[in-house]
Amino acid sequence: MASERLSSGRSAPRTNSRESESELTDMTRPASLEPVLQRIRGEFHESPGLRLTHWQFQRLWNLDADQARLVIEQLVQTRFLRGARDGTFVRCEHP
Repeated sequence: MASERLSSGRSAPRTNSRESESELTDMTRPASLEPVLQRIRGEFHESPGLRLTHWQFQRLWNLDADQARLVIEQLVQTRFLRGARDGTFVRCEHP
């Protein structure tokens, strides 16, 4: 791990930008997913008939491929979305 010299002569750990970035974008924990899930649900509520592909999820919500997959899986498991035959995801209609 890289370090910098402090005025006291001791070395201070320098944070690796990749490590910091991965912590900020760690979408594998349910708590980390919740804000983006809420935004996505809101968009689907505001736009009836919205159909999005996996790639469009990535683009619209600035997600990488794995994050988009996790978000889509969560929304499908909770029956908020369903996969359509054309490869898009649409909101489930609940009576």
